[in-house]
Amino acid sequence: MGFCLFNNVAVAANYLLNDRPDLGIKKILIVDWDVHHGNGTQKMFYNDPRVLFFSVHRFDYGSFYPSEGDGSHCFIGEESGKGYNINVPWEHGKCGDADYIAAWDHVLLPVTEAFDPDIILVSAGFDAALGDPLGGCCITPNGYALLLTKLLGFAKGRIVMALEGGYNLRSIANSVFACAKVLLGDKFTFSSPEMQPFESTWRVIQAVRDELKTYWPVLSSKLPENLSLRIKPSPSELYASSDSEPDGEDVDELSGALSSVNVIQFADDAISEHLSKMKLDEENLAVKTASSCSTAEHHPTDSVEVDIDGSVVLSKRISDLSLAWRSDLSRTHVWYASFGSNMWKPRFLCYIQGGKAEGMSIPCCGSRDTSSPRGTMWKTVPHRLLFGRSFTPCWGTGGVAFLNPEINYNEKSYVCMYKITLEQFNDILFQENRLVLEDGKNGNVVYPDSPLIGSYEVEFMSTNKAIHLEPIKDSWYSNVLYLGDEDELPILTMTCPSSDIERYKSGELPLAPPSKTYAATLIKGLVEGKQLDADGGASYINAAAARGL
Repeated sequence: MGFCLFNNVAVAANYLLNDRPDLGIKKILIVDWDVHHGNGTQKMFYNDPRVLFFSVHRFDYGSFYPSEGDGSHCFIGEESGKGYNINVPWEHGKCGDADYIAAWDHVLLPVTEAFDPDIILVSAGFDAALGDPLGGCCITPNGYALLLTKLLGFAKGRIVMALEGGYNLRSIANSVFACAKVLLGDKFTFSSPEMQPFESTWRVIQAVRDELKTYWPVLSSKLPENLSLRIKPSPSELYASSDSEPDGEDVDELSGALSSVNVIQFADDAISEHLSKMKLDEENLAVKTASSCSTAEHHPTDSVEVDIDGSVVLSKRISDLSLAWRSDLSRTHVWYASFGSNMWKPRFLCYIQGGKAEGMSIPCCGSRDTSSPRGTMWKTVPHRLLFGRSFTPCWGTGGVAFLNPEINYNEKSYVCMYKITLEQFNDILFQENRLVLEDGKNGNVVYPDSPLIGSYEVEFMSTNKAIHLEPIKDSWYSNVLYLGDEDELPILTMTCPSSDIERYKSGELPLAPPSKTYAATLIKGLVEGKQLDADGGASYINAAAARGL
């Protein structure tokens, strides 16, 4: 889908299989390395075992365009085509050569060898290239050349590469040139990337292998032990403006490794604001250049360094700042109003104390302050409850709860309110929007160094009723609503931005009923909170899920 009117590769595959039997092509491998999920191709061949479809793409838990759950690794085909649809969904941006090579070596190539295609069609979008303003990934021309080289050993070298996308002309030119040289038989020497795959890359690869091993026994073997890895990029990197990406001047040399194209930057407005107040002496910051794919990991130390594996060490001043805002906000209390699974207190406490409750597939890391809420109460609010998106890692297939930010006095939605500190509210906001980093090497949990909601933002919301958090504008719950006051404390909740409501109305984003497990969690909250009985809770959820916007 995306910006294409016609799916050239899918049309070509259909033509070869159904209109030209004289060519003897009975099995086709389609490789889609475009940064977006190949949802159109997937739908065309979802039950066709003659086509092995492989899409590696940014997914970001379903929030990256086209923002549909069918880009998840769980979507493997249906009927006779089950097992012939392979999605490798990256959890975040900044994935580069090492991540894609790992997906090739541990998923695509073993399955391709077993499938033994007669021809390979490559949907060659280059918006995952280093320098592309939309993709946010970091594949170098050398990386693309190696990915293509690895496919030459199959289908007797019969490969068609169809140019499909990319939004930086220099990145496209260099990447296509490198691939064309491979197809023309030029000798190619690739130096292993100095960057290692992200920890999340191995987690995704393992999930894909587990999902498909029943259909492809070659994936049943264990991944190598002692894998080298990097930590997930910091929030400031992940949510940096695409305008900060290099425009191509550093990707000219095909034989070069990753170029040194940037230094530390903080695109997060909240972080930048606090840093400007500190008046940091730039002469005291020791900066070593790293590639544009470097990851930022925050630790207290006396200097700022970027080393070769992409880790970033922040100055002690920044660490002190982090402690300062937490100390300040720990003295301010707010009501956090939950309308979704957090209405059930055991589920809510996972965001405070860590762990997972019944029905959850993955645990929460919890808040820095694990104190229980100082009070709980219920009320109804004049906002429409809806269930949007179609998949989450925690609850599986199905929609999750959102409140329409627009006030409608004809609507009534239940909210369970917890009296917590503003520090805890920020930690919940971090977790809800996946801004907490987990260090795969030593198990540490790293939170952002600056709050998204401070006293100023609360005052702003009391006048303007909402604040859309620009640093996390693409996240599902980036809109913080002010719902009034209770006992002279503000009532806050988090939901989708108004722009997402318009996308739901147009059908660009899917509305979907909740999974049985997720719905049961909401019902338990309503029942244990003595708002509705089980039947009434089910009717309330079903009615919200059934109505259009």
